[in-house]
Amino acid sequence: MNPSRLRMTIDAQTIREQARGRWIGILGRLTPTLEPALARPGRHVPCPVHGGSDGFRVFRDVAETGGGICNSCGPRRDGFALLMWANDWGFRETLEAVARELGLDTEHPPTIAARPRPVVVARTDQDPTMAETALRRVWSETLDPDDRRALPLRRYLSRRGIDAEPDPRVLRFHPGLAYYDSTTRIATFPALVAKVSDAEGRSVSLHRIYLDPAGHKAPVAHPKKMMPPIGTLCGGAVRLYPAGPTLGITEGIETALVIRQRTAMPVWAGISATLLQRFVPPPGVELVVIWADLDRSGTGEQTALALRERLVSRGMRVALHLPKGPIPEGSKSLDWCDLWRLDLRAVA
Repeated sequence: MNPSRLRMTIDAQTIREQARGRWIGILGRLTPTLEPALARPGRHVPCPVHGGSDGFRVFRDVAETGGGICNSCGPRRDGFALLMWANDWGFRETLEAVARELGLDTEHPPTIAARPRPVVVARTDQDPTMAETALRRVWSETLDPDDRRALPLRRYLSRRGIDAEPDPRVLRFHPGLAYYDSTTRIATFPALVAKVSDAEGRSVSLHRIYLDPAGHKAPVAHPKKMMPPIGTLCGGAVRLYPAGPTLGITEGIETALVIRQRTAMPVWAGISATLLQRFVPPPGVELVVIWADLDRSGTGEQTALALRERLVSRGMRVALHLPKGPIPEGSKSLDWCDLWRLDLRAVA
């Protein structure tokens, strides 16, 4: 709804009281990416903003409060704060959305209107200076992919059918990166390390894929992890190649590399379905080509469709390619790496 056409003043306290006990349904409808967490209150699941595997959870009392916590960004104490964070909304926009979900009459509001309380931004669980220092330290320890010590990385890419040369300013190799389970250091592993940029092109995080010496993913619970960012990831991506008038976008780094190899198109990686859906192409791009994943849950296709719809609504030209199945027996998904590596017909 266009704020200039609004004719109501929203009673924040009334909405808060009406939402109590109903937050699970409200959050699930307004932010579908929260559904895995809402199905398992108190349990860690992939973060709806940063991706990964276990960086987020909603509180056990989420139905009453609507609150949750991101390992990187800290807690959001109620449903309003959680929606503002997850959807990049303002306070007023959030109140209006929740009011509509509750079926409140926004054209004829209560006569006594409460002034919205100031939005309090929760402090992150890691000092920004410490986060930046950690990012700089890890990047400084990495090696060029062509370095003789980067053999595990080259083996890993080869196993995925990739021989495209990554830009060493964006994708590098770490010979021995510590892996933590929560705060417990488990071991060190070689790792692929990729620079994640925000929508403005500023480096804000590092994405890591832990490996073993033979070029397989490391034998850990979550071999793919994102370091705590020093800014917002919303709209960003791993900018693997300089963008041109046509720019491809994928979820995974490996998929982006293999598409580059097959098409010579500049391709970026969104890292996760959530970040892919929020991707913002840079100025100068005339055509965005979405190379989606095909998975049994339907998330890959739904994410691609949502991104296409958003970009088209903003006047962008968009093409969407989805691998033709079926998904192999015993696999959860099929991406373009899998398709071409298995020498199947690549039909969109």
